[in-house]
Amino acid sequence: MGVRVQRAIRDSVLLKGAALAVGLIAGIGLWLLPAPVSKAAGIPVAQALELRDPGFSHPTPAEAPTLEGSPSPTSSPLRIPLTGQEGTEVLVGNIPVFRLQTAEYPSDVRADNVRAIIERFLEEGQLPEPEVRVAQDANGQYVLRLGERGRFEATQRYLFTVTYADAAAERRVPLGQVSLNDVRLVANTWARRLEQAIAEYRQDRLDLQRAQDPRVLMLTILAGLATVAVGFFLWRLFDRSLVRLQSWLELKADPAWGSWIDIAGVLLRGLGAILIAGISLDRGISFIPALRPFQRAFYLGLGRVVATALGVLTQPLPNSSVSIASLLVFFVLAALVFTVAHYVSVGFKQRFLSRLGLDLGTQESTTAIFKYILTLFGILLVLPFSGLNLGSLAVIAGAVGLGIGFGLQNLSNNYISYIAILLERPIQVGDLVEVDNLLGIVERIGPRATVLRTLDRIFVIVPNSRFTESKVVNWSYRDPRCRIHIPVGVAYGSDTTLVTEALLSAAKENPRVLSSPAPQVWLKSFGPSSLNFELLVWINRPQDQFVLISELNFAIEAEFRRRGIRIPFPQQDIHIRSLEGFAPPSQNGGSRSLPDAASIQSALSEAAKSLEDQNGVS
Repeated sequence: MGVRVQRAIRDSVLLKGAALAVGLIAGIGLWLLPAPVSKAAGIPVAQALELRDPGFSHPTPAEAPTLEGSPSPTSSPLRIPLTGQEGTEVLVGNIPVFRLQTAEYPSDVRADNVRAIIERFLEEGQLPEPEVRVAQDANGQYVLRLGERGRFEATQRYLFTVTYADAAAERRVPLGQVSLNDVRLVANTWARRLEQAIAEYRQDRLDLQRAQDPRVLMLTILAGLATVAVGFFLWRLFDRSLVRLQSWLELKADPAWGSWIDIAGVLLRGLGAILIAGISLDRGISFIPALRPFQRAFYLGLGRVVATALGVLTQPLPNSSVSIASLLVFFVLAALVFTVAHYVSVGFKQRFLSRLGLDLGTQESTTAIFKYILTLFGILLVLPFSGLNLGSLAVIAGAVGLGIGFGLQNLSNNYISYIAILLERPIQVGDLVEVDNLLGIVERIGPRATVLRTLDRIFVIVPNSRFTESKVVNWSYRDPRCRIHIPVGVAYGSDTTLVTEALLSAAKENPRVLSSPAPQVWLKSFGPSSLNFELLVWINRPQDQFVLISELNFAIEAEFRRRGIRIPFPQQDIHIRSLEGFAPPSQNGGSRSLPDAASIQSALSEAAKSLEDQNGVS
């Protein structure tokens, strides 16, 4: 009984739906629930943000430390040399914010001094809310000061002075091109970055203090797990919805789109899995304070990798203004242009050309020319957007020309033949052509080759150059009407008028035969054993000629049998002039007796064999 109940619960759709709904509500609720207030190290969170140590006195600006790693106020920034060092990053909670350069003090000393000041600021005031301001001293230098928000004047402390070397390294320009305004801009930017970094570091430390409470720790872990569970349920819901959408599209769409639907489903499924898993893990980790520094370090490393990759991609190639990024953008936009041109030309054919009553070959040729015109204009429009110009493509054009000269002769020959076929139109889609003893219907004319479908439905790929270099028989060129010859032989003595009527009657009863021009009957020759006639009929579908010949042969045989007209077969007569030498002698030694039947049969057989050896006719 217990097994049945468990199986029923496991297979119940209603219970699964209810569990999914409860999980979603709980996960979303924990996701949106603000962080609870609890005590950390014996002090409530609200008090931790407000209480200050009464014995702690903040240094005044005059008492600010002088070991800041920048030149003293009496030194001029214009006389600060660049030492060639790459500088040292300022770390806030092991997260780099910006990079200081060597000036009067080494860059590592300046960075360590800034980090020590920030640590003392957060430790000596029970995690005060930071505020970083930029000020200009009496010497015109821009300095950064750190203080508590709301009590900045009483708590401010000196951090460092932004030097011309710092501004030059930050803006990546030579030192001689840096102005005082550039230093001011860099100082303001660094102040915003540093304030945000200190605020995040303060929040991490505050969360760590709160997480010391077991209840808060348990809630944060549950919130993270619930977020991951919500992501899992969302993935299952997304996957099932995608499967149903694919099934619906496969039923509604054309079967030719089946492979594209499968490919799109695989891509969407992979992209959805990456997005849902990434967002779920990100949100889940953000609930656990101990993991936030690793999370922030991961994003920082990822940002550096992306920035390095973008720098490599956007760097111009040697001896050229073209970069890898511009080429990638060009190829993506070019692929988009080709796709749009294809579908626009197909719509132009279906909505406009098909209504003009043009034949299929004319529609295909016009559509191809229209597509290539759209592609050409699209590429010319894409070039400025991708950062390329016609001058920058000269090297690529030269390389392509060199490739054509060395190894792409056949490809270029076929493509030029394709252009000639489109303009001259010796063959079109739907024509019955014969090239190199190959008879087939033109299915598609491509840039490299033309696809022929034989009467046995075998598809043959023929290079376009074969249609311009060799003799081609086009049964459908301009006027598809053609005349079919059907030879017929009748026995000597047959009534020629009756034979003509029988042939014309068989031709007129076939619906494939055109009434104009009318069928004709010719008496071609007098054969060894027959009168040789020929029936000539006209058709407007050359691809039906072999079926028509079979149908007319059946009809002619029936007409001849009904009218008593005999179709001869080859005959040969043997004339025996004399049987002398074949009669055996008489028993009494007198004159020869007449040959018997066996002797005559033997003589005829030997004569026939001798004649067969001489003429090869039995």
